[in-house]
Amino acid sequence: MKTRQPPVRIQHNMRRALGAQWRDTRVLLGESSGALILFFTLVLGGAVMFYMFYTDPNTGRSISFPQAIYSAFGLIFLQGTLSFPEQWYLQALFFILPILGLVAVVDGVVRFGTALTNKQARGQKWQVAMASTYSGHVIVCGMGRVGYRVALELLKFGREVVAIETDEMSRFAEKVMSLGIPVIFADARRQENLIKAGIEQADAIIPCTNDELANLDIALDARELNPNLKIVMRMFDAELAARVEKGFGIHSDLFLFLRFLLGFCLVFD
Repeated sequence: MKTRQPPVRIQHNMRRALGAQWRDTRVLLGESSGALILFFTLVLGGAVMFYMFYTDPNTGRSISFPQAIYSAFGLIFLQGTLSFPEQWYLQALFFILPILGLVAVVDGVVRFGTALTNKQARGQKWQVAMASTYSGHVIVCGMGRVGYRVALELLKFGREVVAIETDEMSRFAEKVMSLGIPVIFADARRQENLIKAGIEQADAIIPCTNDELANLDIALDARELNPNLKIVMRMFDAELAARVEKGFGIHSDLFLFLRFLLGFCLVFD
């Protein structure tokens, strides 16, 4: 028998999904921002020209600014509402505005469609969008066997997790994503990737890759970005770990399950 999620949890998940969708939509619009800016510039520029210089050849009357905006917008889509003007510069505008406007529209649609249908890129942008909605979460770096087990244990303790993994073919990363955990495929040693994972809002980070120097590098960068961050770091060399512990004033008091999962660990408070 399936257990039902409590209403508060469901509402929280819905807010998170809506927040991620809003961020994702902004990213998509950003792909075609140049075309959108050109389009609105053409509409506004054409409206100003019509408002300042256009007079109806039949009645000699000028038009209001709202009418000018409507006319410029319609002219781009070959739905002109104004009579053909007598001034040569407005006549040129009648030909130039539709051409440039349609180019901007087509370019924007193509860019938006390309970004939308690029499944690999879209997938990662969605993962980043989901990660941006997290706060007070734990970032796990390295989705190998150990990282996967750590993520599972954190979920059991009711903690929210964001993962960073370099190998896009990692079978454990796929399993983690199936649990609803955002996975960012990137090098966690780069600060911009830690920022994508929400390091500034995170409560803790666990670098548990197979490279202890990489784990140390990640831990130091993470602490620089978030001075209040708790850090659990996986290390293999006991001698190096002792030197790091002494040099950085770290103590190694751990919960039993983390000691079992990670082997020798250091915890930054």
